[in-house]
Amino acid sequence: MSGLVYDEGFSQLNDQSDIELEMKTQKGHMIQIPPSVIPFPDHYKMEITSVPKVNCDPGPVGLFSLCVGCCILIAADFGMTANSGILLRAPWLFMIPGIAQLTAGVLEVFRKNVFGSFAFIIYGALWCGLGWTYLQILYGGVDDSKKEMQHFGVVCIGYLIFSIILFIGSLGLNVTFPIILGFISLALLMLVIHIFTGFTAIPVALGLLGVAIPAWYTGYAIMLNTYAERTVLNVGKPIHKWVPKNKED
Repeated sequence: MSGLVYDEGFSQLNDQSDIELEMKTQKGHMIQIPPSVIPFPDHYKMEITSVPKVNCDPGPVGLFSLCVGCCILIAADFGMTANSGILLRAPWLFMIPGIAQLTAGVLEVFRKNVFGSFAFIIYGALWCGLGWTYLQILYGGVDDSKKEMQHFGVVCIGYLIFSIILFIGSLGLNVTFPIILGFISLALLMLVIHIFTGFTAIPVALGLLGVAIPAWYTGYAIMLNTYAERTVLNVGKPIHKWVPKNKED
């Protein structure tokens, strides 16, 4: 809804006409006034007095898809699924944590959420790349030996640096996001060690488990709090506020 703020041109209106015009417009009546009766100014100013509230939040989509991806890799690292099941893992990694997080990131762009869009799009690309790597191993003739997989290890080093930067930035959001990003950083570090040294993948699975649990809680909390328009599940206050107090809304 917008309101009109008129300038000095309305000084030509008499008091009775001004009051009558204001009362009728507040009641929502459509009125037509000949210019010869009430001269309107040549220009006017317009300002927005209220903006509709947007309740939809794509954050839970990205977080829940992250949980699904973590569960798939946890089962593989713990040996709960056969190594030959890589063909069945690839489409789920590509579609759920990959495409779903990319979609959530694009929706966060329209909400002008810089942190959310940045994180979901970058991590979604990682999941898509991982799913595509599995397909290349199966159908592209790529050897999944230690030396070949070191290319993926270099990618993980880059994402590790990215995750540490996001972890520092998330301290200004709440308590649960730093926990999620802290475990993501830990899982990536263990994955890099696993790829380059051949060390067991169990620590990677434990790190992903630490990602999945708070991500599930945070996604459900955002969804429930947004739907109820009140705090049902608490995600904690920011650990460190990056915005100066004189610039806070």
